[in-house]
Amino acid sequence: MFISRSFWFGACLLSLFAIASSGFAETPVEDAVESPSAADQIKGDWVQYRDTANGRYMMIKQHLGDRTILTTYDPNKVAIYSHQSDYVVDDAGDIPVFRYKNKVVRIGPNAGAEDAREHAYHFRVVDDKFYELHGMLPDAEHPPRMTVWERLKVHPIENPAESLQRGK
Repeated sequence: MFISRSFWFGACLLSLFAIASSGFAETPVEDAVESPSAADQIKGDWVQYRDTANGRYMMIKQHLGDRTILTTYDPNKVAIYSHQSDYVVDDAGDIPVFRYKNKVVRIGPNAGAEDAREHAYHFRVVDDKFYELHGMLPDAEHPPRMTVWERLKVHPIENPAESLQRGK
């Protein structure tokens, strides 16, 4: 009995399809893991250090969802400057934009000073680093510069609220 090539070809295709489809059916479909939004990536505490002739100063920036608190500590970990501002993250474009306004100085020589103007910069979070790229937006007032913050895992100030009170 003679079986045509087209029959064998069809039978092979049908077998391959049956094997492949049964294999796919048994493979669980995993839920797609969505990466966190730009706004979620920046939430938390970030630190930056500045070494000077007087010692090492530390700046801690806290992104609290819609408000930022930035505090500078002297080498003795006493708060010498702090301000807070309201912020939103605009991630509609390819590079997210951090927009902040309503800045109020809490500690320092200009305590109580307010600035309602909106300021903005591009940013990106890579691993545990927060890169701020200032001066690149069309309405930038200053030349371009980059600032890098590191995610703060352990807060170096035992009682930040007490340190803020001492710094007043």
